[in-house]
Amino acid sequence: MPLENDATIAAELKSLGYRNIAAFDEEATGGEAWAYYENSQIENAVVYRNKISGRVGNFFEKYDVRLTLHGQEISSTCTCGSGQHICRHAITLLYGWVNDAADFVNLEDVLIDIAKLDKAHLLNIVANIIQQQPHMADIFLARKKLDWDEIDPEPFP
Repeated sequence: MPLENDATIAAELKSLGYRNIAAFDEEATGGEAWAYYENSQIENAVVYRNKISGRVGNFFEKYDVRLTLHGQEISSTCTCGSGQHICRHAITLLYGWVNDAADFVNLEDVLIDIAKLDKAHLLNIVANIIQQQPHMADIFLARKKLDWDEIDPEPFP
């Protein structure tokens, strides 16, 4: 099942294939990420234009991973703290993308749905979010430029 609104997904993400990731995996981890992918779970997988993110792990460990593709270049962050340019968790997320893209939530679709909500409904949602996770209040009160997965600086249609 293809993603909805797939036209908003960057060409470099759409063109990735298993062979690309397997070669990258072999170079970066000696093929370790494929075995990890087969024995792990990917949760909260999201795609937004040229970016993917998700929580990767198993029963014992879970790490938050973010990847951005710029042409043929891939930059990543992972909470595992491995210090490598790209860790097995990031490559596992890439395997998830090429094998299970339909399981990724397209953030563009979510933003379209949110744009249709009235102000009172949005305020209620924000209040519920902050009640469940009080530290999130800082995001709504932030005066600095936020990270890519928090708010997109481009105006929304």
